[in-house]
Amino acid sequence: MEKVLRLSADQRDDLVAYLDGELPDAVAQAIDQVLARSEVARHEVEALARTWEMLDALPTPNASEEFLERTMTTLKVGEVPYDITEQPWFGLLKKGAVVAVWLAALGVSGWLGFQVTARWIPNEQEQMLEDLPVLQRFDDYQEIQTIDFLEQLNRSSTFDTTAEKG
Repeated sequence: MEKVLRLSADQRDDLVAYLDGELPDAVAQAIDQVLARSEVARHEVEALARTWEMLDALPTPNASEEFLERTMTTLKVGEVPYDITEQPWFGLLKKGAVVAVWLAALGVSGWLGFQVTARWIPNEQEQMLEDLPVLQRFDDYQEIQTIDFLEQLNRSSTFDTTAEKG
């Protein structure tokens, strides 16, 4: 007993386009092959064709002038572009954005001012820490009268560091 071939769901979705001759050749040929082998599929296509013919036999309703005017007005309103700047919340958003930009600019300039101050303006405490070894021996250094005295000490062998290393 031969299996009954039916149209797939995709092929059934394409039946109207098939009957109107609007399908691509490959899809139309696939439907033709199923129709050639299956009486059930041919019956489905014939039923759909009769339904379309019956729809063509129904009288065409005429719309009233009022309905036509309302529809056309709705279409024209739909064609008008949506202008976001006319919305009531847009003004508040714009003002909020301006305030946010100013606050960000103030924050950045404050941070930049702090960085400039911290790096380029000398800090007295840091200078004192660098000079700490000198400050600790400040009393000893005060006993030195002149630079000539230090040069004499340097020329003498009293502080000769090469003799200690040997």
